[in-house]
Amino acid sequence: MDATPEGSLVPQQGWWSRNWKWVVPAGCLGLVAMCGCLGFALVGWGVKSVGTTGANVYTEAVGIARMDAQVRSTLGSPIEAKLPRQTSVQTVNGVTRARLDIPLDGPQADGVLHVDAEKTSDGDWRYRTLDVELENGTRLDLRSDAEKPDDEAAPEEAPAPEDDTQRPPPTGKPDGDTHDIEL
Repeated sequence: MDATPEGSLVPQQGWWSRNWKWVVPAGCLGLVAMCGCLGFALVGWGVKSVGTTGANVYTEAVGIARMDAQVRSTLGSPIEAKLPRQTSVQTVNGVTRARLDIPLDGPQADGVLHVDAEKTSDGDWRYRTLDVELENGTRLDLRSDAEKPDDEAAPEEAPAPEDDTQRPPPTGKPDGDTHDIEL
């Protein structure tokens, strides 16, 4: 405590009273900086997850869309691809699966490139879905018949029986132990 000229004692100010003018702004800036760092970390983590794996399928799918004659005639040329709106890249037990929705802008129309792909063991991408959805809801499938899974490929005509008699439908249980399991 300090003595005044009259001899009375004046209590000294506490630490907070002396330092609040720089503690409050520094504390606020510190909180903003921490939130910013957290935001950058989350964005970096998201970009990294799409990074090497997602970038490969992104560039390949956009290249296929740009080369497709039907897409070029509908959207016009040049076709500009934007950053994906929704992305999901997962690797589970060595199998990588990517889902992307990529906005495409053309001079005549706009669309969204939908990609659902799986990386095969040889490093190539197998597309389950690869189509462009136009503004009116029409979808242009970009996969060739050879790339489509067996259940989506064009059905082949059944060979005609060699004799003219009709075979009866099969009865009873099929041979072997086959079961359909839904999960």
